[in-house]
Amino acid sequence: MTKKTLSGHAPGMRVPQTVSDRKSAVFFLSVCFLCVFSARIYAEASEDDEVVVLTQVEVSALRDAPEIVTRDEMDRAGARDLWESVQDVPGVLLSGGGRRNDSNFTVRGYGADSVPIYVDGVLAANPFRGEGDSARILTGDLESIEIKKGYSSQLLGANALGGAVLMRIAKPKKPLELLSRTTLDLDGLFGYGGISTVARAGTRQDLFYAMGTLQYRNTDHFRLSEKFEPYPGSIQEKGERLWSDSKDTRATLMAGITPTPDLDIWTTYIYQNADKGVSPPDTGGSYDIWNWPFWRRHTASINGAYTGERLSMSGLLYFDKYDNRLEEYYSKKAFELGIHAPWSDYDEYSLGGRFTGEYIFTEARSLAAALTWKLDDHRGLRGTILNTDMREVMHAKEIILSGGTEYSERPFRIPLTLKAGFGLDTLAPLAYWSMDNEFAQLMQSGYYIAQTRNMLLYTWQAGLFWQIAEHHEGRLTYARKNHFPTMSQRYSTRFGTTLPNPNLGPEQANHFELGYRGALFADRLHIAAAAYYSIIRGKMATVEIPNPENPNALTDYTFNLDSTSFYGFELAPELFMHDYCRMGLSLSAMRYTIHHREAGGEYLPYSPQLTVNGYMIIRPGLQAVSVIPRWEYTGVRYNDMLGDEKLPGYFLLHLKIQIDIGSSVSVAAGVNNILDIFYERRRYSPQEGRSFHCTIEGRY
Repeated sequence: MTKKTLSGHAPGMRVPQTVSDRKSAVFFLSVCFLCVFSARIYAEASEDDEVVVLTQVEVSALRDAPEIVTRDEMDRAGARDLWESVQDVPGVLLSGGGRRNDSNFTVRGYGADSVPIYVDGVLAANPFRGEGDSARILTGDLESIEIKKGYSSQLLGANALGGAVLMRIAKPKKPLELLSRTTLDLDGLFGYGGISTVARAGTRQDLFYAMGTLQYRNTDHFRLSEKFEPYPGSIQEKGERLWSDSKDTRATLMAGITPTPDLDIWTTYIYQNADKGVSPPDTGGSYDIWNWPFWRRHTASINGAYTGERLSMSGLLYFDKYDNRLEEYYSKKAFELGIHAPWSDYDEYSLGGRFTGEYIFTEARSLAAALTWKLDDHRGLRGTILNTDMREVMHAKEIILSGGTEYSERPFRIPLTLKAGFGLDTLAPLAYWSMDNEFAQLMQSGYYIAQTRNMLLYTWQAGLFWQIAEHHEGRLTYARKNHFPTMSQRYSTRFGTTLPNPNLGPEQANHFELGYRGALFADRLHIAAAAYYSIIRGKMATVEIPNPENPNALTDYTFNLDSTSFYGFELAPELFMHDYCRMGLSLSAMRYTIHHREAGGEYLPYSPQLTVNGYMIIRPGLQAVSVIPRWEYTGVRYNDMLGDEKLPGYFLLHLKIQIDIGSSVSVAAGVNNILDIFYERRRYSPQEGRSFHCTIEGRY
């Protein structure tokens, strides 16, 4: 559980979590909590104060779709980052581990680089790899998260092959808003596991508003299930998971003006910093020791939105700077001695924007259009043998332009709406060169320049949306989407372990969906269901091929498969039995078929046919007390494309009890993985066993 720093400690030495660190976190919590509580007492002394009522179990017509994760739902699940927040959405499957120790997810079989994540319109991904680590994106500043699947807005821009994730930052709604929330994590033996806290303050006045949010999470370690048995030759023993520590900080500042009721202009600055620590090693024997001493992002944006009676317009301009560092150790002994390979850094930025307009001709007809552009610049830096200097070994630069239109009309007197959209996406490489030693040696050259090419793709979609009756909606949609290969997929050699493929082609997908949302039994039962079929042509996959330099050895190579089809069914019912009990379920059944011109793998790794998540909210006669059990099931899946290894399914059970003290304070305690189940999301990457947590929150 070694925590490395850049402060002069030897990287192989344990830097203990000091008492002062914990005292600082507790002190920070205490100050924030006292501020909130004092403000509440002062407010309650005023006769004119607005009464704040805690969220109750309400019954209303057609709540948000199950693809929308609200602030209340994030808090109910105790989710503190994007990865934890989307786990109950139908069709979403969590993944994690590997050399980079990224925590990401797939949406109906589509990976993180083909389901872009937007934060108020800004793409939250590093330009080189086209994806980020969703566990690094803390969500305490968000109002909601929406998961688009297949059929998504043409106004978003390129690369929404499998859908999109839309994260919305919360804006203040009252003259004064204060929040302080702190969670203490304990491992299965009640040892200190970590602490996380959120502090937020905001105000909304007649002509302006402002909000500031500070989030901090320090994970000391997590403990494996007692059912875990070490593999022969593995350095992972029973007990604490090796190198499972991390630290995350996120600050969000927002300020806006509303000079007229129909005009809103706001600017946002987000700072993210993480020490991901060392990637926990595979427990099967062989492993890599990759350390991430920093993962840093600065994002500045300005948004404007005008909403008129018929004409609406919005604009976005942003600058996003991303840096990280990798330290690679060739053995455990080298790690203990602090001897690592030269540093490998990402130094990159994105500059982009979007302009959108919509005109409503009549109540039944509207037209919208958007122009989106994004310039990506990536510089790969490598340290010298003594790490006294960093030199540039790779430079890639490209621009993506997108244009999209959407038309909506209700052509008949019946409540049937037709929506259609069309878009064009183009990728233009502006510069590329590399001095990657391993590949240069393979090509018997000191450096190489890859032949890049422009790409032009089109997208289009259409949908029928029928208001069958009050509280009953049906839809039939089709969407054609594309995904450009990322810089990493085209150019990266992964330190000599992969042959790059600069001519890698794009992926193209066709999505078909039949869906329904409705409320039954006096609005007590809400049901959302969808059946879908999706076929992706040119799906990118990494396989092992003979190394051209040494035919007796194998090397990784990424190429385009012929096609892969996904088809499945999703069901998300919610039952409101009375004011004291509510329960919901999220079921996803998915299958796939891989088509080859020649014999090849038939399985997609880590793609189970069945996943189920559920929850209950029970208030046993006391509205102030909530008992919230949750459960999740993931079925059998394969470890590789050949299907040589199966990972067993697993069932997890969690419990949380929350007590609301008045309208401004709540405390909660819970246990995750009650049964202490041993499970792996991917082979040789065991997850956390039983753990405990307690939370205290104050708000005004």
